[in-house]
Amino acid sequence: MNFNKTLFAFFILASVVACSSTKTKEGSSEASTTTTTTTTTNDDKMVNEGFIKGTIVFSDKPDDCAYTIQLEGKDGLMYDPMNLDVKYQKHDEKIWFTFSGLRRMNRCVKANPINITDIKKRT
Repeated sequence: MNFNKTLFAFFILASVVACSSTKTKEGSSEASTTTTTTTTTNDDKMVNEGFIKGTIVFSDKPDDCAYTIQLEGKDGLMYDPMNLDVKYQKHDEKIWFTFSGLRRMNRCVKANPINITDIKKRT
């Protein structure tokens, strides 16, 4: 019985050690950085925080969503933000955003409905 307890404790300890992870950040040894490097670093930071690059697209066509978010890359996938703040309702506004999908009927054909959980202007 004592052997079983020891074996069980060993497996628990091994599981905890195997599941833990550490994040390391590589530093740059260069004293001067370019704008491209800064932008890439900022982009990497935002992606690591779970943000996605998007662009606000306005449409005044009938039966179309007024404001949608078009993803950069990913074949121009579009989302219909149900809670887009008025200050972001500008055509070609570059943004970072996080969202959750909504299980509801689409308001327009080209975009899936989402709920924005966080949004920031992109520079």
